[in-house]
Amino acid sequence: MNSLENKQAVVNAYASMAAGNPAPYLDLLSDDVSITMFGDHRFARTFKGKSDIYAHLFGPIREVLDGTIRMNVTHALAEDDMVIVEAQGEARTKAGRDYRNSYCFVFKFEDGKIIESREYMDTQLVKATFG
Repeated sequence: MNSLENKQAVVNAYASMAAGNPAPYLDLLSDDVSITMFGDHRFARTFKGKSDIYAHLFGPIREVLDGTIRMNVTHALAEDDMVIVEAQGEARTKAGRDYRNSYCFVFKFEDGKIIESREYMDTQLVKATFG
């Protein structure tokens, strides 16, 4: 896939997520993907591989949220094997609180799959919501 196809794949996956279907995003992740989250909160580290991500990132998020985070892309840029996305995330906690965060994702692609993701967000909101 070229850079524009990679960008469109991410935009489409996030549109599916916004509609409540995270499967297209999960399908974009390579089996050995790494996701790095920055800041001072319980998820601030690098997760390596889908099993680590599902167990230690997505699992704890699902424990707190009522459903998935719906990502609405506001900007997307692509060059070579990189895609950069700004998005607004919206969800509701099981306790009934709104969770709205602003994100910037930097994705690295290889053979049509995300092999690396760096995630920037309001870390104080993450800490207040998830610990």
